[in-house]
Amino acid sequence: MPNRTTTVVEGGAVITVDEDRRVLDPGGIVVEEDRIVAVDELETIRNDYSADVEIDATHAVLLPGLVDTHGHAGHSLTKGLGVGSDDGWMGTVQSVYFHASTEEFWEAESYLSALEHLEMGVTTSLSFPGSSPRTDDPKYAIAAAEGFADLGLRHIVNIGPPNPPYPKSYTDARTGTERKVSLDDAIDTTATVIDTLDGTEEGRLSVYIGPSSLIPEFVQDGESRPAGLVEDEFVPGEGEPSEASVEQLEQVVKLATTKETKIHTHAFGGQVEAAADVVPEALSPDLSLAHCSGLSAAELELMADNGVSASHGPLTHAYVRSRFPLIEALEAGVNVAISTDGSAPDRSFDLLSQGRIAAQLQRVHFNDTSLLPAGKVLEMMTIDAASALGMADEVGSLEPGKKADIIGIDLDSAKLRPRTSLVHRVANYASGADTEFVMVDGEVLMQNGQLRDVDADSILQRADKVAMETFERAGVLDMLEDQPNTWGGVRY
Repeated sequence: MPNRTTTVVEGGAVITVDEDRRVLDPGGIVVEEDRIVAVDELETIRNDYSADVEIDATHAVLLPGLVDTHGHAGHSLTKGLGVGSDDGWMGTVQSVYFHASTEEFWEAESYLSALEHLEMGVTTSLSFPGSSPRTDDPKYAIAAAEGFADLGLRHIVNIGPPNPPYPKSYTDARTGTERKVSLDDAIDTTATVIDTLDGTEEGRLSVYIGPSSLIPEFVQDGESRPAGLVEDEFVPGEGEPSEASVEQLEQVVKLATTKETKIHTHAFGGQVEAAADVVPEALSPDLSLAHCSGLSAAELELMADNGVSASHGPLTHAYVRSRFPLIEALEAGVNVAISTDGSAPDRSFDLLSQGRIAAQLQRVHFNDTSLLPAGKVLEMMTIDAASALGMADEVGSLEPGKKADIIGIDLDSAKLRPRTSLVHRVANYASGADTEFVMVDGEVLMQNGQLRDVDADSILQRADKVAMETFERAGVLDMLEDQPNTWGGVRY
């Protein structure tokens, strides 16, 4: 007698990204509750299993849900704000995030962001609450998780201390009250968010510790100076780490150990070697680093030896300012994921298209069109990305025992035909907008391109309303206007 199960998803094909990298054409997936029970040829699935629920996705290729390892909450409401201005986008949004935003801003943004992740087939994601974390009150990070929780996605809230010097100044936009925040205050806020959110929503919400930078300050010639991406310029970490930087990293590692969670942060040239010198226990498989612009060969070796993963955003300003040695990192044995860095100032959560851009940038740099084959690109946003977040036992591939996080890419379009070489076709032609099926934890969130139990119009309308109210409160409505050289100029 056939085994009885909950759901059988019949796919036109299945790209499993399992240990054998099987491509089943046609293939099927058996799901019981929130777990995958079987993945096999469609004929075998039909012969061996019967279903309470049968889903016809034979016009699609099924993949593991995509994993975006680095982003920023808030960005979905500040896309393009201030681009080309003297203050620039970063300076503008810092004032919005830290002095003009309310809980409603973070909640409305979380719904808009979650909706875009869902539409783009990104079922697992990570984000800081702000361009650097807002840590004066836990309520902002908690609100920033609301949309992901409600829409049923898997999400990591990444919160931790911002860069020194301290204290940092924040404003409660409702009362106008200013608050000065010390390193201890930021650590306390982080601990509260962990205690409140981590492991909730049946395990779909997690909290990692996210200091803004690994080693944010260096002392050179007796003076402290920031390192990394400073006012949109790359400043290498040279000299000795400042006492404040060392104390911050020590406290972050201590809290991560106490709370049994992981660390994700930005890192730039010089910072990995510095961390290894002053807080060597920070470098471990529980650490993942975003950007990694300007890293030396020695730093890549340190990452590989200690199991530290890299999160590469090919469209980020950090990569423009200083290259992340992606191919060199892979050849050194570093696990590398492709990420979006959020949806602003000039990006989206279309992770599939960014994987293609990541590959092309490396091919241009090395004048070598053989670099980053299609399968490797897909690995870097599925199983390698899951590994970077310490979640590879649960997500990132389609195999028995793992969470039933599945997406389907609609093959019924001209750009995805002829129906051959499906791995190549998906990696090099598909975009997130081709997502027509999404399942997370065994729950169907999208089928035949239609969202289930999601009022998208309300989310969009609320986002427009809250964004404009916030921009007016911040006094930045003029930053919405096109800059003088938008048309016809060579540069802003």
